[in-house]
Amino acid sequence: MKHAPLAGVALCVAILAASAAGAAGTATVAPAAGATTAPQKPPPKVVAKAVTAAEWTGTWTGSLTQPGHPKSYAISVTLAGKTGQTTYPGQNCTGKLTRVGTSGGYAFFTEIITTGKFDPATKAGCLDGGLTLQQDGGKLIMAWMTAHDGKAVVAYGSLDEQKK
Repeated sequence: MKHAPLAGVALCVAILAASAAGAAGTATVAPAAGATTAPQKPPPKVVAKAVTAAEWTGTWTGSLTQPGHPKSYAISVTLAGKTGQTTYPGQNCTGKLTRVGTSGGYAFFTEIITTGKFDPATKAGCLDGGLTLQQDGGKLIMAWMTAHDGKAVVAYGSLDEQKK
């Protein structure tokens, strides 16, 4: 995966700026004297469906968006329980996945690039990273991250399951 080192920083700055702007424009209004307020219902909890190890098996394909990268790029993720492989066909990179944990409907993998590893001298190739995955129907929602030169690099996408 080719990565723009400043992309993650720009995304974080944009999110922080939006949060600050929202907080600055927020006002608290107290009810008028003698007024009663209806009890507020707490928002519904969003809980990801737990996924069994067998359900973390299959192949999903799609594209990833990387902030600061000029265009999205193709990826294929093949999982077999606790292991897997990533393939970035347009970048001539492949990676080995190792599941390091699960929680509810999420799985967490480390990715070690085995073909096309980043070369600091040429600034070409793909970086090792970490993946957070969530299944939603036939989709695999993927968030990828790493650090490069002290900066966050992120990519994300929604991949389609490939039926046998």
